[in-house]
Amino acid sequence: MKTKLMVLGLVASVAANAAFGVSVLMAASRPPTLPMERLGLDAAQRSRLTAEGRQFTAERTRAHARMMGLRDALAAELAGDHPDQKRMLEITAEMASIQAEMRPKLVTHLVMLHSLLRPDQRGALGAMLRGSSAPGCPGAVLGEPGPSADSAGRAP
Repeated sequence: MKTKLMVLGLVASVAANAAFGVSVLMAASRPPTLPMERLGLDAAQRSRLTAEGRQFTAERTRAHARMMGLRDALAAELAGDHPDQKRMLEITAEMASIQAEMRPKLVTHLVMLHSLLRPDQRGALGAMLRGSSAPGCPGAVLGEPGPSADSAGRAP
C-alpha cells in the first residue's frame, strides 16, 4: 500500500512539473503585451505615437545614460576611503537637474499622447498610470521603447 502511494505521489509530481514546464514554454513563445497595446490603438494612432514618440524616447535614453554615469560616479565616491561630501552633493544636484530638464519634455509627450487618444482610451490610459506601482517615468510605465536593463540589472 505504501509503495502504491509513493508511486502515485511520484507520478503526480512528475505530471505537475511537466504541466509547469509546458506553461513556461507556452508563455515564452508568446510575444509580451506592452501596456500601450491595452489601449486598443488603431493603425493611425500607433503610427503617430511611434513617429512622435521617437524623439522623446531618444531624449529619455540620453538622460538615462547621463543619470547612470552620475550614479556610477556617486557610487565610486562612496566606495572610496574618504568620500567627498561636497562632490557627492554636486553629483546629486546634477542628477536633479537632469530630472528637472526631462519634466517638461515628459508633460509635452503625455499631452501629445492624450491628443491622439479617443475619450474611452484616455480613461484606460489614466487607469494604467494610476494602477502602476512602477516608479519613474510614466513613459516607462506605459511600456514605451526606451533604455532597457543592462547587465548590472539597472533599469530606466
